[in-house]
Parts: sequence; C-alpha cells; structure tokens
Amino acid sequence: MKLNAKQEIPFKGMMRSMMMLVATVFLLSSCNTDDGDSIPDNVAYVSLYQASPNAPALDIEIDNRQLNTYPFDYADYTGYLRFFTGSRNFKFTPANANNIVADTTLALGAGRAYSIFTVGEYDDLKVLKLEDNSDTPSNGNAKVRLVNLSPDAPTLQVTAEGQAAPLFSDSNFMDASDFMELTAAEYDLKVTSPDDNTIELNVPDIKFQNGYYYTIILRGYNTPPAGNSNTLSAQIIVN
Repeated sequence: MKLNAKQEIPFKGMMRSMMMLVATVFLLSSCNTDDGDSIPDNVAYVSLYQASPNAPALDIEIDNRQLNTYPFDYADYTGYLRFFTGSRNFKFTPANANNIVADTTLALGAGRAYSIFTVGEYDDLKVLKLEDNSDTPSNGNAKVRLVNLSPDAPTLQVTAEGQAAPLFSDSNFMDASDFMELTAAEYDLKVTSPDDNTIELNVPDIKFQNGYYYTIILRGYNTPPAGNSNTLSAQIIVN
C-alpha cells in the first residue's frame, strides 16, 4: 500500500512535552482526576489514545465513573491527565451504552507517566499500557519511540532518508520500542515492510525538537475491510 503525504500525518491531539507534567485535556473532561492549582504527591500522569480502527465511539470509565464528556473516537488523544495512584480500573463501552468491551485494572505509580491505548479490532478490544518515563535526552537530542498498533500489517520498519540502518526494525502489532535518542532535526521518514515490498508509507518533514519526547504511532488497516477507510497511517505525538 503506497500512500501520499496528505494521507499520512493527521496531527490530531498534538500535546506539550511530558516534562511539563501539566494535565492538559483534549476532548475529555478531568472527572476523577486531581483538580486545583497544586500538584499532590500521589498522582500519576496518564494519556489515552484510541487506536482500534473499527471501533465505534467509546466511553471511558475509571473506577466506575465516566471520564469523558465527548465520545472517544478513533485517533483521539487526551494528552496527560492527573490520576490518583494505585490500582485503577479502566472500562471501555460504546458511547451511551452499557455493554463493556474492555475491562482492565492497571497499577499507577506516584510521579510516573503512562500511555494507555485501546487497540485491535472491536470484537477483541485490548488495552495496552506503556510507561513513558525515560532519562533526559542529551543536549541537542530528542527521544523517539515507535508503537505499532496496526492489527493486520506485516512486520514493519522505519527508516530515515540519508541513513542506511533503520531507526526501528522488526516491529509487529502491539510492539513498542524503548525511547531512543536522535539528533534534534527535521527528518523524512519512511515506513516499509521487509516482508512486503508493496508497503511504502512516506512521513516527510518531521521535526524532532531538542529535549522533547515523541511517539510514532502506526495505526489503521494495511488491508481495510469493506466500508472502512482507516488505512495504515502514521501519527506523531509529543509525550
């Protein structure tokens, strides 16, 4: 599948660096998170991303209290919200419905940052939790990781123009790399599969800034089912 640049990078939900540790809300309310000007010691920082390419709009419940005000749609991203620490129960239901399609309890540590993704196909929806904490990048560098959330793509790799070795390789569904340091600069990236030479996803003009953390999300179907337009694409978010 070859895609042009306009199809590749819908930069929806771009957020500030996690180093700011600010509870920014995008499309969601902060129900069941900590409000107020001061930041208590017993909070974790949690972002949520909806990556299931055939799921309807969802509602999110945290410990049986609804988190979102607006439906949680495909490719929606909350940015970091503040949560009390400990074991927290996450449930996902179709918007304005009661049937639970994913139910998991996650441990959240004080002062830690996490990304939570709803992934896979709707009839087998999964929840993927990643810890976002990483050492500060060296001066002049950014930190970047790859998360593969395409349920039907073959093994993928990401290369940068002008560099012989892939930045990320052997990435399969639900694989997440560690954060790696890259020189802060502008890159033309390409997503390909060593096993399938028909996949060529160009991701041009990506600027990684000094001191920032980024996640490259690969999402959507390599071969969409009939009536589904969520094709394989890349989105870069700032952690």
